[in-house]
Amino acid sequence: MSTTHDTPSERTETVSTPERRRVIAGLADGTVGTVADLQVRGRADEIAAELRETHLPALEEAGYIEWDREEETIEPGPNFDEVAEHLADLPNPDGEPADD
Repeated sequence: MSTTHDTPSERTETVSTPERRRVIAGLADGTVGTVADLQVRGRADEIAAELRETHLPALEEAGYIEWDREEETIEPGPNFDEVAEHLADLPNPDGEPADD
């Protein structure tokens, strides 16, 4: 896992998908603690596979999350505060402007 500080453009790239933004936003507001917390009814298997194969590894590599694959838990990583602050300046995961 990377713990180096990245640039704003690298942070934007890492959280460029709604799925990744939901992980960070959910950790920030306390609604996400497991992979199951991120699944949407009707697409649970598809979403879980996409999270495990693509999004969670990218967020973990950037140091934004700590992901326990066995327990399927997700916690803020060493660079979480940087990306959470950056995310507040971006549109929310559903494409709407962030609340001020």
